[in-house]
Amino acid sequence: MAQQKNYLELVQNTFSTIILDAIQYFPENVKKVHSETSGLLFGLDKGEYAECDYIFPVGSVAKRTKNSVQTNPKVEAALKASRQLFSTSNFIGTYHSHPYEEYFSDWACPSNGDILYSLTNKYPFEIIIAITRDGKENKPLTINIYENEGLEFFNNELYDSHSGPKTKKLGYKTSYIVGEFQKYKFEIRAYQFTGNSLKDIDLESSEVALFSLLNEENINLANLSEEDTYSLRKMEFNLRTEQDHPKSDENIKYHLNKLNRFQTN
Repeated sequence: MAQQKNYLELVQNTFSTIILDAIQYFPENVKKVHSETSGLLFGLDKGEYAECDYIFPVGSVAKRTKNSVQTNPKVEAALKASRQLFSTSNFIGTYHSHPYEEYFSDWACPSNGDILYSLTNKYPFEIIIAITRDGKENKPLTINIYENEGLEFFNNELYDSHSGPKTKKLGYKTSYIVGEFQKYKFEIRAYQFTGNSLKDIDLESSEVALFSLLNEENINLANLSEEDTYSLRKMEFNLRTEQDHPKSDENIKYHLNKLNRFQTN
């Protein structure tokens, strides 16, 4: 089986920003309103992987039809402004949500409209967050990393209301993020634009790794003080994929011990 090298990593607070934005724009009546959030991804493309360190929400998608997506006009304005303001990050792509009444298989895969959007704009990366509000009570954040067979998605020129984009198996598995928060269930996937398609790539997140580590140690974020934020920031930095070395493991253990010392459940 072929080996996957390319991946997109969400660092700092980018993962939580995407979740909050998707929740904010989730329609009150999902049966009648299809309200998608959208935004810009900034970071650095480092060749074998890209690192997203900043996300800029731009509001809801302006219009969606069966085979096209019209983005919010604020996107282009924000892009132009960012090129004059940002000095440590570059524009690397966009994200948008797929709000649904209920979960179904492949709900975070790109639609044919998404494919046409990528062919028009040629942005390097696309993140899709599928989300549904299926709970009656607020739940704490739970996250899992899943794997599935990777796919490549092509424009279906014979598209109708009963068909989606054409697909081709990549021959290897790719990872994505699945979780629940408050009354919502979500799935986040990352895609790379190849020039004529969108291709599944691994989605990593140092923030998700941090949440998972705190959960394993039974450390409740709500019980931490403002002073503990420094330890959390240091741990998140050392959990990034490029920091994978023994010194990082030592730093993580050091700050984890500091948090555990004053933690009460």
